[in-house]
Amino acid sequence: MSSPVITAEILDSVSKVASIMEKYKIGGLPVLDEGKQLCGIITSRDVRNTHHNRIVADAMSKDVVHVSKNTSLWDVKSILEEKKLERLPVLDDCKLVGIITKTDILVEIGRHTDPLTGLMTGSYIRYLAENILNDRNELTVIFFDLNGFGLINKSHGHVYGDRCLKIVGQIFAENTSGGLYFPGRYAGDEFIVVTTENKDDAGLWANEIIKKIANITKKKGMPVSIAAGVAGGRRKNARAQTHLSATVDDLINSASLASTLSKQHCVPVTFSN
Repeated sequence: MSSPVITAEILDSVSKVASIMEKYKIGGLPVLDEGKQLCGIITSRDVRNTHHNRIVADAMSKDVVHVSKNTSLWDVKSILEEKKLERLPVLDDCKLVGIITKTDILVEIGRHTDPLTGLMTGSYIRYLAENILNDRNELTVIFFDLNGFGLINKSHGHVYGDRCLKIVGQIFAENTSGGLYFPGRYAGDEFIVVTTENKDDAGLWANEIIKKIANITKKKGMPVSIAAGVAGGRRKNARAQTHLSATVDDLINSASLASTLSKQHCVPVTFSN
């Protein structure tokens, strides 16, 4: 977010606000009342549609959508998209402390997109998993690890290896568009997928993906195989809403260990106990 915030006073003239917007090249200003509390927001469109002799109170929008300074990046993005807004004031205990724009969000989210595969990063998938738990949904974590990828890099070079990872990432992206499975690149040659499906359905899906990766990479002349581990997805009772981060960490770790067992036993998928 941007801080400190350039603001307008509720009794300022619209012409004054227009001058501020022109000077700082900004399209909207939070409006403060006489007690320095947020009471509205005025945009360049409001300014254009109001006579400049009027005061800000006549032109501003009074129903201000705002977020707290602790609101997650992803929740801010959702609010901006849902409300079709360009900016949101940020409050800390009712005090205006900043403003965040759609551009700020896009730049920050770009940092959570893996540049090689185009998938989201592991940190985003972790955030998504916590939200799934927070919404009291089932959560299954599937951890994928390419077999012998270090040897592929050593035998064919890292450029070849990167091409393999791009193909695998594309296969994940093309097979997770239904809104049930959310893929990310965890690290190196490891991929992670979270879903609200139960473990059995997730295991079947993982098996199908593994087959597709083997077939498609073979057709492209870059054959690779991948092993998977599955954890979670068998909740019988409501899960306590505390320690969500620790729960997600446990599931990721369990799925990772299960994928190692898959490699050791030469099987496509292993379920964590």
